[in-house]
Amino acid sequence: MKQVRIIGQIVDTIKTHFYFKEEMSSKTHYNYSQLVEILKSLKEEAQQIHHNSPEMRFVNTHIGTDKFRVMASTFKGFQVTIKNQDVTISLKVPKIKAPTLALSEDINKKEYSHSHNPVIKAEFRASFLARVGHLSALDYVNSLIEKYILEEFNIKVSEIHLATDIQGYNFTEMDYYRFQTRKRTNVKHLEESNNPSIYYAGRVCTGFSFGKGDEMLRIYNKSIEINKNPDKRFIEPLVWEQSSDYIKHDVVWRIEVQYRREKLKTIYTDKDGFLDGFENVINSIPELWGRALETVVHKDLDYTHCLEMANSYAYKEDDETYISYMTPNGLETVKASSITKRYQRAEMSELWLSLNKWGSYFPQETQVHKAPKTSSFQWVSNSIKSLMTTLLRYSGELSPRTLSDAFLRTDDELYQDKGITLIDNAYERTIDYLANRKNFVDVNGNKYPVDQLLHLNIDAYVQGIVLDLYDDNRWSEERGEGLLKTLGKLDD
Repeated sequence: MKQVRIIGQIVDTIKTHFYFKEEMSSKTHYNYSQLVEILKSLKEEAQQIHHNSPEMRFVNTHIGTDKFRVMASTFKGFQVTIKNQDVTISLKVPKIKAPTLALSEDINKKEYSHSHNPVIKAEFRASFLARVGHLSALDYVNSLIEKYILEEFNIKVSEIHLATDIQGYNFTEMDYYRFQTRKRTNVKHLEESNNPSIYYAGRVCTGFSFGKGDEMLRIYNKSIEINKNPDKRFIEPLVWEQSSDYIKHDVVWRIEVQYRREKLKTIYTDKDGFLDGFENVINSIPELWGRALETVVHKDLDYTHCLEMANSYAYKEDDETYISYMTPNGLETVKASSITKRYQRAEMSELWLSLNKWGSYFPQETQVHKAPKTSSFQWVSNSIKSLMTTLLRYSGELSPRTLSDAFLRTDDELYQDKGITLIDNAYERTIDYLANRKNFVDVNGNKYPVDQLLHLNIDAYVQGIVLDLYDDNRWSEERGEGLLKTLGKLDD
C-alpha cells in the first residue's frame, strides 16, 4: 500500500445552542427581548421583498461593528435569523413563567423559572472554520453574543463534524467489505443511481457511510465533490496547500465523523467526564475522533475475501444462518459465524493505523453511559390510555371484571415464563433502575435527582414481598437475600 498522506484535519461543521441561565436578571431578559423585537420588525421588511431566491430576501443591519443580513425566513422553532459570510444565528424569546416586573421594581432582580429549550442557535460556515480555525471562530461568536445579544447564557454543542483529508489511498467498492462496524445502517455511495442512498460517478464508487443521525462516519471522494461544487474549493488554498505532503492533482478522500448532542451527552472520558458541557466537547475532539475509528474499523482483508462477500447471499436453515458465495471452484456455503471470524482474525489496516491521531494527540478511551430516565406522570397517563383502548378492542367492553381478568392473565403468563409475579416484576425492574442510577452517579461524579419516597418505600416493600406477602412462597430465601443485598449496596 502506498503511504497515506494526511493533508488536513479540521472541524468542518459546528452548531451551538445558547440557553438562558437558571438565574438570569430581568435586565438581561428585557434587553434580549427588545433586540429580538427590533430584528423581527426588520424581518417583516425583508418579507416585503419579492425575489425568486430566498437568499436575496433580506435587510441589512449591524450587530456591534459586524454587518448582518436579517433574513425573510427562519428555522423552525425560531423567530428570526441573521447571517453573514461567517455564521448564521437564529433567535427566539421563550415565555418566562415568572411574573413580569413592574417598572418600579428592581430591574436586576433574578428570574428563576423559564423554558429550558435553546433561545439562540449558531451555525458556522465551513469556510470560516477552515480559514480561522474552530477555536477562533467559537471565540468570535461567543463574544459577539455575550457583548451585543445575550449577556448571560449557558452554551452546548448541538452538532460537530470532524474531517481528515488524505491522499495516497483510493477507496474502491471492495473497501466496503473491509469495514467491521457495530452500526446497523451502512451504505455504499454510488453516483447517478435511481437509489438516492447510493452514489456513483460513472461506475466508480465515491464513498460509504456508517451509522446515521446522532453518530455516523462518512468516507467520500472530496475531489469529485469539489469539481461538482466549486464553492467548496476553499479547502484547497486554506488547508491542503498548507501541507507539504499535498500533491496538486492527486485524488483527495475525506473521512468525516458526525456527532449530535443526543449522543455527545452520553459519551464519557476520564479526562473531561460527560461531553454534555461546551468545554468538555471542545477539549475532547481527539477522543471523539478516536471513538469513531474504533466503532468503524478498516480491516486488512484481501481482495478475494472481499469479492466473496460482495457476491454472497444469506439464508436461514435449522436456526442457523448460512452464507453462499461464488468461488473459482464453484458455489461455496459456510456458516455466517465464519465470516465474522474473518474480521476477528484480520488485523487493523495500515490505513486505519495511520489515522489514529488528531493533530499531535493520541485519543484517550471513551465510554457510553445513558442516564436512567425517571418516568413522569405523562408516561403513566399514556400507558393507562393505551391499556383502556387496547382492552376495549380485545374484549369489546370496559368493566372491572375485564380489567381484573387482564391483570390476572398477565400475571399467570409472566409467572409461567419467568417464574415471578406481576408485582415481583415491577419491584425487580425498579431495583434495576435504582442500581443503574447509582452506577450513573458513580461514573458521572455529579448529583443525580433522587426519588426520596421511592428509596424510603422500596426496602420495606421488597422485604414484605420476600418474607410473607405471598402465601405460596414463590420468592426463595436465596432470591430474597440477593434483593436485600442489592438494596444494601444502594444504601452504601
